Amino acid sequence: MLLTALAVLGIAAIVVMYACNSFEEATDFLGRNMAPGVKGATLNAVGSSLPELLTTLFLLFAFRDVDGFSGGVATCAGSAVFNAIVIPALCILAVTLWGVKGKDGVRRRVPFIEIGRSTVLRDGMFFIAAEVLLIIFLGDTKLAWWMGGALMLLYVVYVGWVLRFQASHEEEEDEDEEEEDAPKSKLKALLTLDFRSLLFPNAPLTDRHAWTILGLSVTVISAACYGLSWSVVEIADVFDVPLYFTTVILAAAATSVPDTVLSVKDAMKGNYDDALANALGSNIFDICVALGLPLLIYGVVFGDVRIAAETGSSAGDVQELRVALLVLSVIVMPIFLISKRIDTRHAWILLSLYGAWMLLIIGRAAQRSGLFG
Repeated sequence: MLLTALAVLGIAAIVVMYACNSFEEATDFLGRNMAPGVKGATLNAVGSSLPELLTTLFLLFAFRDVDGFSGGVATCAGSAVFNAIVIPALCILAVTLWGVKGKDGVRRRVPFIEIGRSTVLRDGMFFIAAEVLLIIFLGDTKLAWWMGGALMLLYVVYVGWVLRFQASHEEEEDEDEEEEDAPKSKLKALLTLDFRSLLFPNAPLTDRHAWTILGLSVTVISAACYGLSWSVVEIADVFDVPLYFTTVILAAAATSVPDTVLSVKDAMKGNYDDALANALGSNIFDICVALGLPLLIYGVVFGDVRIAAETGSSAGDVQELRVALLVLSVIVMPIFLISKRIDTRHAWILLSLYGAWMLLIIGRAAQRSGLFG
């Protein structure tokens, strides 16, 4: 059963990764006239965070109790840490080691990247506000439907604030010519989930084509997330560890694949603001929608989710994770605000913080499972 669960987990992550490529192609086209930082915070962030939303829905409605919701919170918590720390580090390493493609098509390595502080302030402040709101809600003895509604309302405010940047952006004609790849065989296109090559191999990309590709990508990601949810539950049962342990590490990493792919690709195109905005915008979506929407639906259909937030309970453990995430966020944000230029030194600092986070999670889970007596 363990091997089966691990195989399903691996396949789900690969499927999400390939589906993300088609998704990225569609969002690139649909967001071609968006201002810097807006596409990453909206189209990319929503699409790449669908795995977290779907995983939380599956876990909550499958368990219909606090363990299921705790698993969803842990997935989003782990994904948020990965997005805020690992993805920026990987973007920095990608452009400094492999380079950025210029308008002449030549890839050149750059010694550092520069990110607009307005993007960091905008997304960072909303992210921290969402974390604080969730921590307050988790401190109660039950989670009601209106709490999910409040989280979603915060996301509506965030999107409205982001679109203010788009409204003041003067549309500029993008003269970059899209590289035409060699036509793929139908079999290769199917195996790599390249929906454009499958459906529109010789036609120019249009809005209708892009939305079709987007819809197919979301459908495939949904199926993969169902398998992902099943696998983390089975792995937790096999090792007799709390569900939050397998979700905060395994599910979080697997569901962060789209965010990683989209952000690194944006960084290697020189779109640094979009790369960071996707990571932070995904975190805001994770907390406000990936948790808020399932809680709202569950509360309306089944009633409140009753929790016991004391130390030693599943909800208590998740509350500790959220506080740790808030602390990490407060530490990470100044790195992007104080330093005008971000280089490999900052990347290694970020990865060290993630290593400390992983040691905290593994140690806490080992203690809860009785490995330390």
